[in-house]
Amino acid sequence: MTLRKLERLGLVGVACAVMTFGEARVASACGGLFCSSPSQPVNQAAERIVFAENGDGTVTAVIQIMYQGSAQKFSWLLPISSVPTKDDIAVASNVAFQRLQAATNPQYTLTVSVEGTCKTNGRSAGFGGSNSAPGAPTVGTGNGGSNGVTVEASGTVGAFDWSVISVDASVADPSDLAVKWLTDNAYSVGEGAPGLIRPYLQDGLHLLALKLTKGSDVGSIRPLMLTYDAKSPMIPIKLTAVAANDDMGVMTWLLGSARGVPQNYRSLELNEARINWFNANSNYNAVVTTAADEAGGQGFVTEYAAKSSALAGTVWGPSDEQRWQSLRSNTFASFSQLFESVFVQWGQWDGFWDAARATITLPAGVAFSDFQSCPSCYEGQIQVAPSAFFDAIESNVIEPMRAVEQLFSRSAYVTRLYSTLSAAEMTVDPAFTFNPSLSDVSNLHNAKRVIECNPLLEQFEAPWRIELPQGGVIRGTGSQVGTWPGFEDQPSNSRISQVSASGSGKVLEDNTAEIQLALDDYNSTFAPPKTVASGGGGCSTSGKPSGGWSFLAILGALSAFRRRRR
Repeated sequence: MTLRKLERLGLVGVACAVMTFGEARVASACGGLFCSSPSQPVNQAAERIVFAENGDGTVTAVIQIMYQGSAQKFSWLLPISSVPTKDDIAVASNVAFQRLQAATNPQYTLTVSVEGTCKTNGRSAGFGGSNSAPGAPTVGTGNGGSNGVTVEASGTVGAFDWSVISVDASVADPSDLAVKWLTDNAYSVGEGAPGLIRPYLQDGLHLLALKLTKGSDVGSIRPLMLTYDAKSPMIPIKLTAVAANDDMGVMTWLLGSARGVPQNYRSLELNEARINWFNANSNYNAVVTTAADEAGGQGFVTEYAAKSSALAGTVWGPSDEQRWQSLRSNTFASFSQLFESVFVQWGQWDGFWDAARATITLPAGVAFSDFQSCPSCYEGQIQVAPSAFFDAIESNVIEPMRAVEQLFSRSAYVTRLYSTLSAAEMTVDPAFTFNPSLSDVSNLHNAKRVIECNPLLEQFEAPWRIELPQGGVIRGTGSQVGTWPGFEDQPSNSRISQVSASGSGKVLEDNTAEIQLALDDYNSTFAPPKTVASGGGGCSTSGKPSGGWSFLAILGALSAFRRRRR
């Protein structure tokens, strides 16, 4: 397959997807959601995906599926290069993504200290704390080829029915044959489907089609885990532009032998002065968006990079396993008591209600949705074998979490990358590689706010300075606590680099000097803090300012003077 053909492969809808390219072994998996009515849109607020390099020429992807609409209209299509075995496709859990994101979210902590002594009357304006920023079968032998479509494999995984089909690529338009087969087999296919899947079929790829099993609802949609032949991961993003939200978030965890990096997108280092350190949640995502815009819409921020052992047990830990085994070994007086105990622990996890639906027999005339709304209303009326219920919970709820945890435990290193993209920016499919030359990246960012006290001012009135971990100082007064200057006139990136599989990369844009001058100018607008003369209690401005203000003021004045001379 040529690189030109590979560039045509893309992602439709919201389902994040994967593609790889290489020499002899080229494989891809990308995904598209289809719903037959435009009044039932796909939710594309964000995409999350885990890539694990397996070391044997394959990559495992855990792809989160976000869908809004009716269960009957759900259909998900993924072009793939080979037919999966029963071990290559499985369901995962949204809880895994929730736990991973919580453990690796950027956290901006502002600690407070006091210099000198302020006037005291029991009032204080100390401020501190932290906040996190944003930024889851049966193989066939081939049949149905008489109409140009061959069913290579089919089966059920979780609440999905799936089939892998191949289409005779020699026909004038293989997409027509594929769409007819999909429609005849109750897969929902939109009007634009032929144009979207045609390039894949013309390249000779198979089509993996998924729909919900009969009786399942939208709540049964969950992440998919897929293993495929690949040398490195890629997200085919170009076709997502068909229906992408503006500034759609894309978050990926890369598991491999070393730190993961974007190979053909820029690596972005944020300007910490742009972050609202009083409340990072309020503007972190906006700063990432403008940082990506400054890189032409094609850049990723490295939010976390460390040995995978640092996240051991994050998705599924020893305490989770112990709690499950303990519950399973308990003796219960009734199934209602058993059900309540399991529900309290796992009732909000993916697969719980699918397990209940598969094993519980309700009284005649009782809809399963009624039982979901009030399980206790049917106490003593349901029929179930407790062992079957426990087995269903294990396979539907517990095992998918274990499987994702195992991806992390058998990988040496984990990297989290984040960006936002709009439709016009989705012109290049981001590819990733692994670079052993690069150091760890912590998600914990700590700045210091120093209150510059003197006996003439109460602490809530005193000036202060914030010392950024990147370097640089931001000054303010007591009345400004909680209000961030914004610095919208500053670049959102301190540096923009291009990295690869080795070396430290090439710095394409270094804004650190410009940012420092801008901070100096801003700080120069603050008057020196009042001080007490050494000989008495009178007010004087001739004493030594606190926190090195005079040095910053001089820098600011000099920089302003230089600009006026230009």
